[in-house]
This record gives sequence, structure tokens and C-alpha cells, in this order.
Amino acid sequence: MSFEVAPLDRYAARITTGVAYLGGLLMLPILFAYVSNLRWSGLLIPSAFALTLAIFLLMAYAFQPVAYKIEDSMLVIQRRWARTLRLSLDRITGVSAAPMLADMPRTGLRFAFNPGVFGYQGPFRLAPYGTAFFLATNRERLVSVARHTDPPLILSPARPRDFIEALNNQRTKQALQEMTQTVET
Repeated sequence: MSFEVAPLDRYAARITTGVAYLGGLLMLPILFAYVSNLRWSGLLIPSAFALTLAIFLLMAYAFQPVAYKIEDSMLVIQRRWARTLRLSLDRITGVSAAPMLADMPRTGLRFAFNPGVFGYQGPFRLAPYGTAFFLATNRERLVSVARHTDPPLILSPARPRDFIEALNNQRTKQALQEMTQTVET
């Protein structure tokens, strides 16, 4: 069963466009120098910063989740260009909605790989909640997937309730199959 990822929330869309505009603005001095036929070695600084921003934007886009799939024994997270992540249902201890994390970028954020550009991706250290790993795009539709030894995985399906129900049903189904197999042997 496949679930769409929620569209970018307003905060993530603003951060993404802001970073893209900043990169474009940093390239304006080079454009003006080229048009006026000036050579100045100081132009290397804004262009290096713009290149760094472009690489960060490209990486954030590549790692953005595009679909969550629930297979027989796996939760599959498909990303745009990066490799697909697979999580065995055996490693999941619980699934629930996480509306309390909706304020996440404004409060409690201590460490993050990507706090808003094309979504929220990577390890986050949230002051009141501890460590979590985000692969989400929308703060209003967050779902927490608890794991045995790893930090919780925070996702944002377009239909969170349906996702939670389907994942819990699949986990129950898999547990029942394992129980019947052990009873038969």
C-alpha cells in the first residue's frame, strides 16, 4: 500500500524559496562584473557561497521523501534521487500521530541536518522530546514511528490517520503470521 507525502508546509516553502533567492542574489555581482567587463578577484567569495547554497539545495531535493509504502514485512521510504530506505516491521514498536511536534522549527530545535529546505530531513535534537530522525515535509501532518534501539522516525504522509491505521494493521497481520508459524512448528 502506497501513501503520498504531504506537500511542503508554508514554513518549509518560505525557507526553500528564501535560500534559492539568496543564491541568486549572490550571483548578481558576477553578472554585473561580466556585463561591465570588470575583473575583480573579490567576486570569488559570493560565487563560492552561492555554489555552496546550490549544492545544499540539490542535496536537500535529492533526499526529499516522495512516497511511503507499506509492504508485507517492510516500511519503505522512497526519496527523490537518493536510495530508498527500508525499515523492517519487526523493528517498529509503535506508530502514532505527533501533533506536538508542529512547533518544531520555532521551539526546541538544537541540531538538524535540514530544518526546512524541501522539508525536514536528518537527525534532530528537540529540547523537550529528545532525539528524532525526520523524513518529513509538513509539520501539521507528522507521524512518529517508534523503533527498538534507534531514535523515532518522524514522517509526514498526506493522510496521517490512514497511514497509521494501515501500518498498525500490517504489523498486527505480520505478528499473527509469525505466531501461527511458531505454533505449527
